[in-house]
Amino acid sequence: MHNEKSLNGKIILWTTLVGGFISSLVKWGSEVNTPPRMPGEISPPGAHIDAWLGWLGFNQHSLDYVYQGNSILGAVTLYHWLFSFVFAFVYVVGSMYWSKMRLWYGALYGIIITVVMHGFLIPALGFRNPAYADGATGWLWNLNFAENFSEILGHIYWSVSIEVSMIAVLAHFGRPIYGKWWSSK
Repeated sequence: MHNEKSLNGKIILWTTLVGGFISSLVKWGSEVNTPPRMPGEISPPGAHIDAWLGWLGFNQHSLDYVYQGNSILGAVTLYHWLFSFVFAFVYVVGSMYWSKMRLWYGALYGIIITVVMHGFLIPALGFRNPAYADGATGWLWNLNFAENFSEILGHIYWSVSIEVSMIAVLAHFGRPIYGKWWSSK
């Protein structure tokens, strides 16, 4: 009994770590090919960091560094990494209670996250006012095709990479890779 629940915990832990790590790189890499924002626009993570941590003297440029002559937004990168680990955890635990979360190798999860986060939560918090939208709030329907395409496609890549990581972890621990993978014993 204890071993089965312990194994469930190991699967959750390893999927969170492996899926969070790999998916953060996948999402970051997808934005290199199809940037979601126009040059000069602040990213929602940058705006969040400035608004929420600015009073501590910490901002989106606090952890910037230069690598081979390229300026890297360290705080924004860390922010995306942390969210990838959180959302990988939500994915693996959520799959225990709602197996449809894994539909289309996790692509459904990526679409849901895009709609919830970029379509509603980020604009509701006031962190998205695209330069091209003449001051309109960045609700999903106010975003241009390029931004929607980038965010939807990037989140699909990102969530599928979490699912692939989960399949690898399940296979490693000898659990079914489809259907009910956890044990309630």
